[in-house]
Amino acid sequence: MKKFLTVLILSFVLHCNQSFAQFGIQAGPVGILGEAFPTADGLDKLGGAMGFTFGAIYNLPMGDQFVIQPALNFLNKQWKDDLENLTTGDSEITKVSINYLEIPIQFVFTGGNEKGFFAGIGPSFNLGLSGKRTVDLNGNTNTSDYNFGRGANEEPPLTIAVNAMVGYSFGAVQLGLNFSQGLTNKPSDNFDQGNVNHLALRLGYIFR
Repeated sequence: MKKFLTVLILSFVLHCNQSFAQFGIQAGPVGILGEAFPTADGLDKLGGAMGFTFGAIYNLPMGDQFVIQPALNFLNKQWKDDLENLTTGDSEITKVSINYLEIPIQFVFTGGNEKGFFAGIGPSFNLGLSGKRTVDLNGNTNTSDYNFGRGANEEPPLTIAVNAMVGYSFGAVQLGLNFSQGLTNKPSDNFDQGNVNHLALRLGYIFR
């Protein structure tokens, strides 16, 4: 699988070099659905919060109405919970921030028009990069790493997902809403993971 992803990334870069006119960049906010990760006191779960994403896309025409669109995105997901004990006055802020490399490959219907609605679907590969868990109790901060691996209570570094999107093209400028749902490495035994799903609103620009 690692060799496959390496070849995929190299092919993406080579295609971009061959035809800069089809190359684009994109960025936007990320929303996480549902709750995940226990708070420091273990009594609650951190709610969904906003992260961010940015990256590059490449449009490979497949006939008049379709394109194959691989992308290479940096993806940050964040969860946060702010608790205040009314009896003692203690303030406790728990945060989890996780970074991924997201590689979606989407089959996109454009209708053959440079302007108008488009829709796409395809597989996505998420590689875990790094993560931090931070607990702030009355100004005293404790930070620990969020680990990727095959050990106990570790998130596997590779997740295969399905990604779907809809959007509107204004020509060189595109606005798309993406939804990604993880298919492998799902949480079990009350162990939370960051790879489950997310929504991303991306504003992109295609160099023509």
